Amino acid sequence: MEYHISLFPADTQRSLLGDDIDCIGEAPKVYSAVPMVSDFLDEFALIPGYRIQVSAGNGSLNPDQREPVRHLAFRRKWLKFRGFNEKDLAIVWAKGDSMEPTIHNNDTLVVHLGRNKPADGHIYIFRNGDELFVKRYQSMLGTWRLISDNAFYSPLDITKQDQHQFEVVGQVVHIAKDIGD
Repeated sequence: MEYHISLFPADTQRSLLGDDIDCIGEAPKVYSAVPMVSDFLDEFALIPGYRIQVSAGNGSLNPDQREPVRHLAFRRKWLKFRGFNEKDLAIVWAKGDSMEPTIHNNDTLVVHLGRNKPADGHIYIFRNGDELFVKRYQSMLGTWRLISDNAFYSPLDITKQDQHQFEVVGQVVHIAKDIGD
C-alpha cells in the first residue's frame, strides 16, 4: 500500500522531509551520483580485503590470493591521524580463539604491510610456509616469542637459527568486530 506524503499530518511530513516540506507538489529533484561518488572517495579510502583467514590458533593454510574480494572504507582523516598510507594496508580475517580476548574468531584485522620489523608487545601476522598466524611478539635474547593472548595456548619460541623460516607479514593496527547476532 502506498500513500502520498501530502496525506500525512504536517509534523510527520516535516519529520520525513526536513526542510524540503515546501517542495510537495513540485517535480522531484534529480540528484547526480557522480558528485556523491567523488565526495565519498575524497573522504574515504577503500582498503582491500582478501579472502584470507589468519590463524588465532595453531596455523591456518591459505591459498595464494592476489585479488581483493571486497573493500572496506576508512576515513582519510583517520588514516592521516594514525600516520597510515592506504597503500600499506590490507584487510584479513581472524580464525580461532588463541588471541582472545583481544581478537575473536572472524574479527576483521587491518594489517600494515610496511611494518614488518617486529617490536615488543605488538601484534603481527607471521607466515611459516603456507601457514599464517596472528600473535603478539616478544624478543628474548635473540629468540622470537610468539604469544597467544589466550592463556590456554603456550607461547611459540623461535630461535635465531629458525627465524629465516618465518616472514613478518605486517602489524595488526586495527581490529573490527561484530558485537551482536
